[in-house]
Amino acid sequence: MQRIADSVAQVAQDAYPQYGGWTIETLSVIPRVGQMRGVAVQILDKGQTVIYDDTTNLRSIHGAVLGENFILNPTDPVVSSPVTVNNISVGTVRVWAYGEGALLTDRDAQFRSGSLTALIAAAVVAMLMASLGGFLYANRLVRPIQRITETAVALRRGDREARTMLEGNDEIAVLARTLDEMADAIEADRELERRLTADVAHELRTPLQAIQATVEAMQDGVLPADEERLGVVRDETIRLGRLADGILELTRLERGSLAFDIQRIDLSQSVRTAAEAHQALMDARELEFTVEASPGAWVLGDADRLKQAISNLLSNAARYTPPGGRVELRVSNSAKHVNVAVSDTGIGISDEDMSNVFSRFWRADAARATATGGLGIGLAVTKEIIERHKGSIIVGRRPQGGTTFTLRLPRA
Repeated sequence: MQRIADSVAQVAQDAYPQYGGWTIETLSVIPRVGQMRGVAVQILDKGQTVIYDDTTNLRSIHGAVLGENFILNPTDPVVSSPVTVNNISVGTVRVWAYGEGALLTDRDAQFRSGSLTALIAAAVVAMLMASLGGFLYANRLVRPIQRITETAVALRRGDREARTMLEGNDEIAVLARTLDEMADAIEADRELERRLTADVAHELRTPLQAIQATVEAMQDGVLPADEERLGVVRDETIRLGRLADGILELTRLERGSLAFDIQRIDLSQSVRTAAEAHQALMDARELEFTVEASPGAWVLGDADRLKQAISNLLSNAARYTPPGGRVELRVSNSAKHVNVAVSDTGIGISDEDMSNVFSRFWRADAARATATGGLGIGLAVTKEIIERHKGSIIVGRRPQGGTTFTLRLPRA
């Protein structure tokens, strides 16, 4: 602004002596900087009387366009520059900026106007895109939530096959998968309950029918009530009691409600004890029975429960191996595990039955197992016992015939 004031003062200073003072001719050569550059100019004589004021012209030029509220108030401090002729001050030029476009050239004003228009357009486009993006995101967020809600309602109404089937890695997809997995687990529990109910009913029906038929025959006089017939009733009653005890034990194992006395034990001792208890059974069935159990098979476990698991495997091996066959019991150590293997030369297990070996009431030969007193829950109990010890049980077929069950427990 000071340079503008100095420029106007220099023009006035040159015209003043030429036209003999502050004449009309002198003032007529004053640059119309206010009209061209957005500044207002006043000239005062040496008595500080305003002799030139272009704000009148500015009002006539801009007021017609901008209305009566057109304001020429300074937006910056007023600057001044003296008009000196022969080292004598003959007046003063005063200049100030007004309005938002002060000191802008026409090109600058056009650029500013264009930039403002572009900014407004960009803001409108950004708002539209943000609104569209928000709508799409909200729709993407709401749809899976609605799907989860619909699936939950369907499950509550009894549709056991309802699933969200949503995929992804975000929190909603994880929630949907959790709901699906929960529904699968509930369906599996229901299927297990239905199967268990059917199996128990089937297993109870056979001894109950035998007892009922024998008692009715004795009542009707068809069969004599002698020791042999009463023995049949007694045997079936004992079998019922064993079945009930076995089911109760398995249920407690599955629920984790059966207490274990965990200690550091030499598993070879439990193996030898179980082998001695089954020697008479092996002899009665005319089976060759070999045992390899060197000391030092240390594990953390319940000695009685592990002995029970090994006994179940030995009983199965004796039950399904024909006379003249062979049963082997071996204990071995690896870097991290103690392995107990029970092998036999019995009837073996087919490919289709491999997946059912540890199921409740499964039998390799149902007719023979019933005849020999098998309940069909021994392997299921064994599996639960070993898993409670953080171990595993593996079943495989021997190349020469028969089956091998291997218990694998962590070394202590």
